Amino acid sequence: MVIGINIKKYRELKDYSLSDLAEKAGVSKAFLWEIEQGNSKRPGAEVLFKIATALDVTVAELMGKKSPKVKSPEIEPDINDGLKEFIKERKQQGNPLAQDEIRSLAYVQFRGGRPQTKDDWALVYLTLKNSTRRIDG
Repeated sequence: MVIGINIKKYRELKDYSLSDLAEKAGVSKAFLWEIEQGNSKRPGAEVLFKIATALDVTVAELMGKKSPKVKSPEIEPDINDGLKEFIKERKQQGNPLAQDEIRSLAYVQFRGGRPQTKDDWALVYLTLKNSTRRIDG
């Protein structure tokens, strides 16, 4: 089920465990796991709204639809292991990435390739951060 796949994708982007998301959304961990595994019937609108709110995404994004609040590129974001490690490390250091920063990084490509290691992602992030800082002021 697309909804379950997307919930898991956005949960991992936020570096939430099943327990973390279940608590934030006010649903049981078992029910959430069933949804992610595709073993549950489609959750109701209220549950989807709670999960979306906890993940800081729209219900449309959970359903695999284009979000009306953001024009999304034609490609789907890719969170490879190196980016996951970078996101997790920043969170552990007490300096977590904002959701919009993670989304931006998820679309980064350079010469047809993508950074692969945590250190590559750190360099890309700092380069982009410094570039936008100079533009903004």
